[in-house]
Amino acid sequence: MALPLADGRTLLAYDDAHTVRLWDPVSTASAGTPLSGHSGSVNTLATVPLADGRTLLASGGRDGTGRLWDPVSGQPVHSPLTGQDDHVQALAVVRLADGRTLVASAGDEWDATVRLWDPVNGQAFGMPMTGLDGSVEALVSVPLADGRTLLASAGYDEVVRLWDPATCQPVGTPLIGHTRSVNALATVPLTGGRTLLASAGGDRVVRLWDPAIG
Repeated sequence: MALPLADGRTLLAYDDAHTVRLWDPVSTASAGTPLSGHSGSVNTLATVPLADGRTLLASGGRDGTGRLWDPVSGQPVHSPLTGQDDHVQALAVVRLADGRTLVASAGDEWDATVRLWDPVNGQAFGMPMTGLDGSVEALVSVPLADGRTLLASAGYDEVVRLWDPATCQPVGTPLIGHTRSVNALATVPLTGGRTLLASAGGDRVVRLWDPAIG
């Protein structure tokens, strides 16, 4: 994944067993030392832009933790983000209406929750989002034309769900239509400020949803 830095450079980050490695795509050389700390394989990565211009790198792994890294120094930021009972399957970054940025993490079938974290202080934000049935395989931030940003989750239960990250409460009714596990989510910006939500899964179908109406 691409990792933009405050100095204008962009690095490439990828998971390699229990570590995260950074590469300079211009020189094709490694950038710094591997980011090590996870005790299991790394499942997912996300870039985390902060209000002060810095960009952190978030990682989630089979050890049930999320971690925040400073890609410039190669050092961890804060203690590990703990709370998921088992593997961290997916990460996403959401921005609240007040400008704050949060990191969302999702667990596997033994946990089946979505949790929010404040990357500035490394603390949990709000309450865990529950009611999901099975592993959560995908998360994505969904900006709406009215200025709100929702969080979408999907997974083993074949359902796409929308959440208000400010309150950690569900929004609307679950989006039902897939007949197998949903493994991927993406946003589709349209002209006029509308954004659609795309989902894909084991049923080999891509579906489009209007998150504003559910």
